[in-house]
Formats: sequence, structure tokens, C-alpha cells
Amino acid sequence: MNLNQVTIPSIDVETSILFYKKLGLKIIVHVPMQYARFECPDGDSTFSIHKVDTLPTNEGVIVYFEIENLDQKVNELQDLNLHGDSTIFDLLPTDQPWLWREARLKDPDGNQLILFYGGDHRKSPPWRIEEDKVETAEDSRLHRNESNSLEIERKFLLTSDAFKEAAHTKTRIKQGYLSTDPERTVRIRTKGNRGFLTIKGKSSDSGMTRMEVEEEIAFAKAETLLKLCLPGIIDKTRYEVTINKQTWEIDEFYGENEGLLLAEIELSNENESFAQPSWIGKEVTGTKKYYNSYISTHPFNTWKETN
Repeated sequence: MNLNQVTIPSIDVETSILFYKKLGLKIIVHVPMQYARFECPDGDSTFSIHKVDTLPTNEGVIVYFEIENLDQKVNELQDLNLHGDSTIFDLLPTDQPWLWREARLKDPDGNQLILFYGGDHRKSPPWRIEEDKVETAEDSRLHRNESNSLEIERKFLLTSDAFKEAAHTKTRIKQGYLSTDPERTVRIRTKGNRGFLTIKGKSSDSGMTRMEVEEEIAFAKAETLLKLCLPGIIDKTRYEVTINKQTWEIDEFYGENEGLLLAEIELSNENESFAQPSWIGKEVTGTKKYYNSYISTHPFNTWKETN
């Protein structure tokens, strides 16, 4: 197996192309405004960028490029005005405790680039371990007799759509259920271009806590499994708003659930405090008719007729 390429997100592909060409990469594929792929000047690796509407939050992507004459290359790059008017390095060439020499800068989208020289220590540091001594995640789980994770969240209605102005990400979601049994709901979800299989247990008396096991699966597999789900596929957009390092997830529903807005906040324990923005309304935690599994079989537009 060999690493073919790393692909990173970009708000402005054409600006990023100019940046990476100046960095020394050779462009070999170009879909205007959408995608570009480059060959690295040394070795056999490629590197690509693709258009996105929103960039990852937190630290995002970190890409390492190895350069043998690191200090000389950094000096050259400082004179190339990679960012249009100047080239600003967050870190000039510096020896690191892990025996690499590194320089750091960001591309036009804020992705962290680390230019480094590792020499013999790139793949064979003194602390390298042998493959047969690596503990896998499964080994670790068995050794700890780890229990399944718990989901602790509170759910609210909304008073307005003002949350959209504060949202830092939004993602289209489609999801269906292979089982809506409250003791063991089985959900299939596509979120953007990713797929997930989720199993949830029965909620606690408070309605806040229940067992959840989730595994990412291939997007194509998730799409296939959605076709096997019970009638009532849910279509919605999820907005994320971070307040005081806590993230609200707000779902805007479509189709037969048009008009329904639900907000959730996940907590580390049932007593954790959180800031409640002005657009948050009545709490509906534990109210079963606001569970997505219920909505899939009793869509929101039928409530208006019966309530």
C-alpha cells in the first residue's frame, strides 16, 4: 500500500492554486473553481485541493511536506510573497524534540502546513515500535472491558431562525431507521459525503441519557442501506453554533416535516450548565414525539391536523 495523495478543503481554489504553485508543486489536474491536483517536486506523491462552502473548525487540516534543504527553501519562500504581499511563517526552521527540523505557515484557507526535514528519523526515530507490539483499538477496548458510550443531551424548540446568523457550519443530512423499537433504534445516516450506522438504547427516566454506539461506514453503503429503511426518510439541514466552547446542533426539517426546528446540546453529565441563547425556546427533552425515530413515522405536518 502506498499513500497516493492528501486532499484538503479550500474556499477559493484558484487563489490556493497560485499559492501551491509558488510553493513548488506542479499542477496536473484542474477543474476551474472546484478542484486541483498537484505533483510534489520530489518523490511520487500527489496533493489536491477541493472546493468547500465552509472550512473545518478547530485545528482543521495539518499537512507535512519534507524538504531536504529546509533552511534554504524557507529563505527562498520568504521572498516569493506566497500570500500576495508577504510570506509569514508561524515558525521559522527550528529543531524539535522529536528530532525533526520544522518550519510552519498557513495556506490561504488557514490550513496548517509544516515544512520539515526528518532525515533518518522521519520513519525510524529511536522510539519506533515494532508492528507486532502495537495495541489496536480493539485490544485496548478488550483490555479495559470498555462499556458502550453514553449520549447525554437536552433538546429544545426554537423561537426564531436567528441561529442561522451564528452558525459556523451547516450540513445536509438524510436518515432512516431499520428499527424504531425504543429499546434499540437502528439508524442509517448520510451526513454530507459521509455515512454512519448508529444504534441507540432506551432513554433514562430524565430523557437525557441513553446508550449510543455509532460507526462510520462507507457513503455508498449508507446510501444502499437507506433504501432498506422503514418508510419515512428524514431530510434536514444541521446547523452548528458554538457558545462558550459548547456546541448547539440545530436541525431544520424538510418534506413532510417542513417547519419543524429542533435544537440539541450534548453534555458531559446531566448537571452540566450551559448558556442558553435567545433563540432557544421550550425544552422538550424526553418528549418522545420529538425523537427523530418518531418523526419518521409520524411526520410533523400530520400533527397540525390531530393536535
